Amino acid sequence: MKRLFDYIARKAKKRKGFEKSEEFRFFLENRHLLTKIPRFVHFYDADIDPFEVMRANIILQAYLNKTKMEEEVKSLSGYINTSNKKNHAQFVKSYHEIITELPYYQEGKDKIFIPFFTRSLNQIYNDEPEKLLTYPYDGLADNFKDTVIDPFDTYGSELYNSHYSRLVKVQQDGKETAFFHYDTNTIYFVNEQGRLDASVVLFDRYIRHPKYSHMLERIKPVIDAYFAFDREAFLRALREQGFMSLHMLHLIRFHDWAKL
Repeated sequence: MKRLFDYIARKAKKRKGFEKSEEFRFFLENRHLLTKIPRFVHFYDADIDPFEVMRANIILQAYLNKTKMEEEVKSLSGYINTSNKKNHAQFVKSYHEIITELPYYQEGKDKIFIPFFTRSLNQIYNDEPEKLLTYPYDGLADNFKDTVIDPFDTYGSELYNSHYSRLVKVQQDGKETAFFHYDTNTIYFVNEQGRLDASVVLFDRYIRHPKYSHMLERIKPVIDAYFAFDREAFLRALREQGFMSLHMLHLIRFHDWAKL
């Protein structure tokens, strides 16, 4: 149904909610940091695609977390330059009080603060921060490019269901997950590699007064129809839930179905 989704997107009601959002401002203010991570520098021009901005922001927040954690370890290092166990306990306490405010992804009992690092490295940054003052971990502050992994391949779609993202997880079916984003009024279907399979933009340009109440409840029939591969039920749900005008439905039905 990709052509159908593309057609719906072309006829979508114009909106500037995302361009005015905190997410988009964060991206514009921080995207220069992507040049420090060559593997992800392609996200620099992601501003033309909201979902790519969301992906870029996960990388940017991870980088800022990494920098903040390393800075705090150095600033608190005086506590562990002695063999005093009380001082070491104060170091750990102070460090965790600070990083608690940072965004993270919860995976079981573990917190992933830097998703472009492996789970084992994240464990060191979170549970054994004193190691960041010793070889070889002390080199990660400046030389970490060879240590970078793909966070989406590693942590999957659940990475969007975290403090890194404003996407709202709505439903999962097998290896694919449906998320909703309020600023873009779009349903995103994401696979287990954290890549976008499809997106459905709600509200076409022919709807004069869109209704934005109870969105999560109203999009459920749309998502159900998508997962059931039922085109007719999908279109019917969009229309019945107020996401598609009758005029738009007629335009689709009178199209050559082979092209949609």
